[in-house]
Amino acid sequence: MVRIEPATDASARVHAALARLLPQLNAQLPVPTMERLRAIIADPAVTLLIASDGAEIVGTATVIVYTTPFWVKARIDDVVVDEAARGRGVGEALVKACLDVGRARGAQVAELQSGVQREAANRLYPRMGFKLRESNLYRLQLG
Repeated sequence: MVRIEPATDASARVHAALARLLPQLNAQLPVPTMERLRAIIADPAVTLLIASDGAEIVGTATVIVYTTPFWVKARIDDVVVDEAARGRGVGEALVKACLDVGRARGAQVAELQSGVQREAANRLYPRMGFKLRESNLYRLQLG
């Protein structure tokens, strides 16, 4: 049985799990430092969720709830499940937990983005009710 819970402290266990999991999502990006992990945990807009299968962390996701002039939005980011734990519903459980966090914090809409190469994720999200939007995503590196 997988248990989903928010990370409440920047422990070595959580940091080690991120160091193992996040490269499975994007090997080009650096693993967050302990300082960054502490900042994430301390940020009141951010909830870092971890999925545990017994003693091992097998997945993670981040949900950010923020307000715009039109909406209170839940932004779901960095959903990753360990390769060894895929196909067991961990990703779906993480996304559902993100949606629960968003609802509890007053979000009216939830958004996420997924790379086109992530075939399983791109099958999961529509099955969960997400609609693919016709949109341009622009990014500018600030630092």
